[in-house]
Amino acid sequence: MQEEAKVHTRYRVYEGVGVPPPVNPGPRRKWGDLPLESVAVGDLIEMPMDKEGVDALISSIRSYVYRVSRRTSRKFTVRKTGYGIGIWRVA
Repeated sequence: MQEEAKVHTRYRVYEGVGVPPPVNPGPRRKWGDLPLESVAVGDLIEMPMDKEGVDALISSIRSYVYRVSRRTSRKFTVRKTGYGIGIWRVA
């Protein structure tokens, strides 16, 4: 006696459907209002704040500026200054 193979369909494939719309476009860009794409070489973006604010925010600002520099092929430097944080475009 020969047994018949049972076929269980666990999934379906649809062709030509396209990509689903994004449900969540990602986190809000916290520093997205900084005009990093529009500053010229030698320009300074000044962010005045107290020392506690500098210590709390400098790491996240440096990370954001680094990501923008990788994406735009521009070089920036972020420094603590007497007035807060300075972002210079160097190349």
